Amino acid sequence: MYRKHHTRGIIIWGKTESGDSRRVNIFTESFGLLSARVQGGRNIHSKLRAASQDFSSGEFSLVRGKSGWRVVSARSDKNLFETFRNQPEKLKIIGNILNLIKKLVDEEEAHTDLFEIMLNFFNFLEKTPNFAEASLGKQESDIALAECLTLVRILHSLGYMRHDPELTIPLSSCEIQIADLETIAPRRSKMVQLINESLKAT
Repeated sequence: MYRKHHTRGIIIWGKTESGDSRRVNIFTESFGLLSARVQGGRNIHSKLRAASQDFSSGEFSLVRGKSGWRVVSARSDKNLFETFRNQPEKLKIIGNILNLIKKLVDEEEAHTDLFEIMLNFFNFLEKTPNFAEASLGKQESDIALAECLTLVRILHSLGYMRHDPELTIPLSSCEIQIADLETIAPRRSKMVQLINESLKAT
């Protein structure tokens, strides 16, 4: 009998498999990036249908058998596509973050801190109005600064971000504080440069 594993996760991408099944990439808190089969994931009556859609986040139960990982049960907390359906700027940012995770994270390599960084950013996006300026000046928005901070933290967590003594922000933290955004506002151009350098090196 196969052992059942429970973890939080988010569906990055999925495709149709044989019959009514789906093959999904799940970025999980406990096991990193996984490719898993969802039996009945396309069946309109399946309890797994909602939780196996792209950008769906929640709790997943998986087993690992001879043919790889399989989702056996799931409870969806939310679907980010539905949450941000009417906010295309935010939806594009979410897609970019998830694509970066898919590109940089190795399969079955746990990154608990990375999962929390990503989740905190998505929660921040949900609570923050578009183009919020919140004491940062007219040139910068909370969203743009939080995205920059999150990218730096992701790259730092994965070992791609070189140390820069000018950046005094807490890179090991997962939280997004307004005070941190105020701190990085004057340094955003420098941070974007470091991000681009790090991405070219991946």
